[in-house]
Amino acid sequence: MSVDRSILKDNEEQLLRLETLVSSGLDYGVDLHDGWTAAVAFAHMAFWDQFQANLLRNWEIGEQLPEEDMDDHLNSVLEPFWQRMVPEVTGQLAIDAARKINDVVESLSDDKVEALNSLGSQFRLARGRHRREHIDQIEREL
Repeated sequence: MSVDRSILKDNEEQLLRLETLVSSGLDYGVDLHDGWTAAVAFAHMAFWDQFQANLLRNWEIGEQLPEEDMDDHLNSVLEPFWQRMVPEVTGQLAIDAARKINDVVESLSDDKVEALNSLGSQFRLARGRHRREHIDQIEREL
């Protein structure tokens, strides 16, 4: 079973939206509430796409995927770091990480895709969903 084409399409569409948003000259300091700015959201997206890319690459060579959902724990630990990053760097980091995970997802073997789906880990493949959530949020506040 290969990656569902709609997932690949959405991953690419959200990457294009991200590139457009970053190149638009936006205000990286726009308030997204709860201490988050556009820059923090970009850093967050960059981290999670990079994290998933690294996990999947390592999994392909035999390492285990983490069983525990760490999202909320890591977000709260990393948020102070994201808030202190140079804002203009965060957009490019998000783009670079999105490209990387898109490439990783597209390169997965059918066996790996089937295994991820059977584990209920389709979110590792469908990265566009996560990007869309944050891009929509930034666009609403601009």
